[in-house]
Amino acid sequence: MNSGDMKTPDIQKFVAGKVRDWMQWSDTKLADVLNEDEAPTSKLGAIGFLRAPRGATSDFEFAYDEVLIVIRGRCTVASRDEWQTAGPGEVLYLPAGTPGTFNALEDLELVYVASSPYGEVNRVTKASLLATTPAEAVQ
Repeated sequence: MNSGDMKTPDIQKFVAGKVRDWMQWSDTKLADVLNEDEAPTSKLGAIGFLRAPRGATSDFEFAYDEVLIVIRGRCTVASRDEWQTAGPGEVLYLPAGTPGTFNALEDLELVYVASSPYGEVNRVTKASLLATTPAEAVQ
């Protein structure tokens, strides 16, 4: 049996190119593919994709842990006078409550994984961004 043909009810696969609900935040595009609001049995707050053009920047201070897994390009995350740069195949861990600034050094694609209480903290903001982000803005 070809393992590519196997269907498993518990395993989910997500592809950035198939995501329809992108949100625009500053110069950055975000798409949750799984979050605790829509999958209450998930032990994670959210999993999603991020796309940012070179030069995009954003300040943050998350109320939850977040992991950034760089797929393409490079980014820098600064917090408390420390800088970390990551490129393809590298991972950045941002503990809850860490204030900082994100900067795309090159056109960037990454996967983010957030712990709970992602849904509770972002519910209103996410609904607002989805309502105001035109579909053509995420191409």
